[in-house]
Amino acid sequence: MRRSKYGVRKKSRHLFIGSMVCLFCFQAKGKTNVTSEVRASDRFSWSEHRKLSWEDFKGPSDGGSHESAAATCCSIGFKIDNTGTGDRKVTVYNTFYIDRSWVKEDARIGSILAHEQGHFDLCELYTRKLRERTAAIDVNAKDLKQQLMDIYAAVNDEYEARQQAYEYETTHGTDLPAQNRWERMIQRELTEAPQSI
Repeated sequence: MRRSKYGVRKKSRHLFIGSMVCLFCFQAKGKTNVTSEVRASDRFSWSEHRKLSWEDFKGPSDGGSHESAAATCCSIGFKIDNTGTGDRKVTVYNTFYIDRSWVKEDARIGSILAHEQGHFDLCELYTRKLRERTAAIDVNAKDLKQQLMDIYAAVNDEYEARQQAYEYETTHGTDLPAQNRWERMIQRELTEAPQSI
């Protein structure tokens, strides 16, 4: 049995994940300047027709300072736009940051990529939850921004707790039966959650 520095063991053509750790970043807190600092070509939104590939992880790794194999940097945000009719429109979005997401060269393994996809799928799920909750408010209210920030804070707390639970229960993607359960659960929830309001 051979063990890499990430704990990947190979035996009889089967791949077992040992102590590999994965990170995710939270970037947005309502409308921020994070997206304005990143070129449009360095980010994209979630799509059911586009799964992550290792080509989407172009950020610099941490240089081996810890055992993390990969980091998915994605965020949920909203913006308020004025329409031509004098009303306001709230747009809720999610973003994957290519130049801030990274993978170590010797960690480009399908099961790790599936775990990273789970982080991005959770981001989409909570984007939909935020979109659903903001659809019920009066966009012309004087305290619109505060209402949105309050809703955002509540959804973001749920989102962060869910991401932490995903990491913990899958042991950072190394517990393959738990990882498979989470993948099925996330896909079921995405199927049930409305994409747009």
